[in-house]
Amino acid sequence: MKKEITKRQSELLRFIYKFIQNSGYPPTLGEMREKLEVASNQAVLDLLKSLETKNLIKRETGDARGIKITTLGCAAIKKNPLVNIAGVTAAGPATEAIAQNEWLPLPSGYKKYDNVFIVQVSGSSMIEANIYDGDSVLIKEQKEYKSGDIVLARIGDDVTLKTFIAKDGKVHLKPENPACRIIAITEDTYFLGKMIANLGKR
Repeated sequence: MKKEITKRQSELLRFIYKFIQNSGYPPTLGEMREKLEVASNQAVLDLLKSLETKNLIKRETGDARGIKITTLGCAAIKKNPLVNIAGVTAAGPATEAIAQNEWLPLPSGYKKYDNVFIVQVSGSSMIEANIYDGDSVLIKEQKEYKSGDIVLARIGDDVTLKTFIAKDGKVHLKPENPACRIIAITEDTYFLGKMIANLGKR
């Protein structure tokens, strides 16, 4: 049986959602206490526990701001899931990622996806795949990849967006621009995720 969300739980859930969307991180206990106009942190903690029990949020142990609204939680307040804009990645030579702390609602067509984040493309090495400088791409974390997947790869401290190629027992990262060089996959290469959509310019 589906567990109903109370008016008070909905109020807190909506506040957390809006706070993350506007600030880039969840509210503190004090900020939630002030919003709910309650005298003690325990009242907030009890509400958070009830939301977690209903799988509407997840909390990171030991992190005062470690609250994440689940897909079910977003549906309960009729909001699209929030997706993190993780930073800027190269579509050219691998470059250091520029971390950001910004969230926005996931486009409606991609609400079913979990473990996704957005990176902004910098460079022109993927233009033949219709990925251009300044585009925002949606990346899904996963463990398995196949040849032809466009992947976000970390090489040492740098990240890059390229096509993964596995052929004749050999693997490499291929740019979609003949002017750019192929990148060898080494023990320092780690796949962060697969591109599932190009969201274009934001």
